[in-house]
Amino acid sequence: MENQRMHKKMVKPLLMSALLLAVPAATAWAGLTNRESDGYLQWLHSLEQAVEGRQKSGQEEGNLLYPFDQTGWQSIETRPYRHLSIGKAIGELEREWPLRGEDRTASPLVALANARNYMNLSEFDSSLVWYDKTAELDTEGNFLREVQREKMATAVAQQDSLRVQECITNTIGQSAITGQESAFILALRWALVTRDKKTIDLLLQKIDQDGDNLPDRLRFWVAYAHAWRKDRATALANLQVLVRSGGLSRDLAESQRAWVLKAVPDFLFLAGEQQAARELYEVLAGSSLPALASWGGYQVANLDLLEGRYLRASVGFKRICEAQRHGSWQDHACAMADLAAKMERLKSEGEPYGVSARLPGTDQEAGIDRTPSAPAMGTR
Repeated sequence: MENQRMHKKMVKPLLMSALLLAVPAATAWAGLTNRESDGYLQWLHSLEQAVEGRQKSGQEEGNLLYPFDQTGWQSIETRPYRHLSIGKAIGELEREWPLRGEDRTASPLVALANARNYMNLSEFDSSLVWYDKTAELDTEGNFLREVQREKMATAVAQQDSLRVQECITNTIGQSAITGQESAFILALRWALVTRDKKTIDLLLQKIDQDGDNLPDRLRFWVAYAHAWRKDRATALANLQVLVRSGGLSRDLAESQRAWVLKAVPDFLFLAGEQQAARELYEVLAGSSLPALASWGGYQVANLDLLEGRYLRASVGFKRICEAQRHGSWQDHACAMADLAAKMERLKSEGEPYGVSARLPGTDQEAGIDRTPSAPAMGTR
């Protein structure tokens, strides 16, 4: 009997440590609307089709590195000696520029072309000089959008935090975000990488004031930023807008689209919508994409464990433990497979502590692993 009491004392702490932090009760939200549910399925199907088509053609996921990973910059240039051509153009312009004289009008378009040439050669310091010249010559603001975005990206690539902050300040100071969406995306991503909460808050405040109809790519990063700030209600609201838009790529990378598909049920669970979350996790568990299928199956097993379905949970955890590896959370699945099996055995044996062998605190909101895998944002 003494051994039984000791066993019971050991089981409870083990269960508590196996689960993540308890989640406080959240305001009850309605689950997804029919339109959002349909949109979610379209997102998943579209991503599955995109990955399948890419893999059949033998291609890798074509992601450029941050900060040069925006759609407009994905060059298909394949001519040989491209850098030699760029270098020649730069040399000619550098020789010609001083001869223009102060009394002659220089073209901002030519200056912008030279800034881009230096950027393509990874001569970021010289590129920044020419972006400044472009802004100086562009008295009518015809190239404001390009200069704002590209200068900030170049400063990020140069790791010139002072110039980046200058660009962010100018971006926030714009009268409207229309036409500057790409600059706001770059600014948010820089602030997230540097964990600059003050700048993130300023950017989100500006976007909230002026951004009812955000492009999907910017809305994704707004949702991600709110998730980073642990404002999950606002993050979910933005994600629901995204999934309502249907299943096209929305200028997002495959990993970013996958994050949306995982984050929606995660945040629904945290909002107290456990059944809605379960339904979406079960959809993910049946996906043809192994990483999404593993995540969905893992979270279904977690929910089974929370609801006292220990045998089902054990089988689910074991399946995830033995699957292709996609993340460190699979180590947790391996440990929980054994733990759930022990709980099922205790329950079936009918011992005093086994009859009620349920997870401690199930009358509250016990937590499951609900941290969505972050998209590859690129690091400096």
